[in-house]
Amino acid sequence: MGQAEMNAATDTTAVVSLLSAVLDRLGRVEGTLDEVQVLLRDQRVEKEWYTTAELAEAMGVKQYTIQERWCNAGRIEAEKDGESGKWRIPGREFRRLVAGGQLRPRN
Repeated sequence: MGQAEMNAATDTTAVVSLLSAVLDRLGRVEGTLDEVQVLLRDQRVEKEWYTTAELAEAMGVKQYTIQERWCNAGRIEAEKDGESGKWRIPGREFRRLVAGGQLRPRN
């Protein structure tokens, strides 16, 4: 085996070793992120009131749907904030809807 071949073999071994170390560290980072997600999920603060934007994000619908089709139509429990004039949803209604609760029937 010539010098060039020996250098190439050494370089390949070094690269494989480095990649192995990177994969090991990546695995530890992923594990830590999973732990952080669990901690954050368990520490979720339940609010007294939620915005239509928060409900829209949690339900995967447009804010327009929440405001116009659900709040204005009386399909969910909501009230207008006296100061801002914006719709707000009580926390218990937010949690009910996010958990799969049904809309009120159409009038």
